This record gives sequence, structure tokens and C-alpha cells, in this order.
Amino acid sequence: MVVLLLGLTLLASCGRLDGLTSGVSGLFDRNGAGGLRGAPTEFGGVRFRTRMTIESEDRRAFATVTTGRGPATDAAEAGRVRAVEYCLRRFGGSDIVWSVGPESAPVSPLRNDRGALILRGVCVTR
Repeated sequence: MVVLLLGLTLLASCGRLDGLTSGVSGLFDRNGAGGLRGAPTEFGGVRFRTRMTIESEDRRAFATVTTGRGPATDAAEAGRVRAVEYCLRRFGGSDIVWSVGPESAPVSPLRNDRGALILRGVCVTR
């Protein structure tokens, strides 16, 4: 009987544990920024992980760091989608002023020493 109750308890907690380890939500997600591991996005059959870094006190300025094996244009699109999602959730609008934007993706300086694509922008509200 004890084994059965323990099994049911573990089974019931599976969804909660999965949310904590995914980096998408839970303890590791600070205000929709993506958590420690980043939020997953898929483009062209390739899975990318994008992590947001907040770069200002008012939380409007950000950088996205996108990792994954795939074309720079797809990685940039994954970063753009994550940034738009962040701005919508946090500020209610999808307008972004990019200092280093997705349209510059094929240019190599956007990648850091580990090969991750970095985009920078500021959420704009109307």
C-alpha cells in the first residue's frame, strides 16, 4: 500500500518537476526572461534555446542569447520571437527598437565566442 501511494505521489508531481527543469517556467524563470537554460523555440526543424538578459532597471532593454545548431537566420528568428514574447508579456506591446537586430543575423560579429547568436533591443510601448 505504501509503495502504491508513493508511486501515485511521484506520478502526480511529474508535471511540476518538468516545469522547474525546463527553464520555461517555475523557480528559474525571472519575470518571463527564460530561466537558466532558456526557452525552447523551433525553426526549420532545428531546436534553439533563447535566454533573455535584462539590461536596464526598468526592464525594457534586453539581450537575447540563442544557441542551437542551425543557420544564423533561424537562430535570429528564434531570438526575435522570444523577445517579442517577453515585451508582450511584460509591457503589453510587441514593438522593439533593435540596436543589434535579427536583420543583421548573417553577419558573424553577432555570435559570441561559444557560437551563440546575440541580439539587443528595447521594448517600446505606445
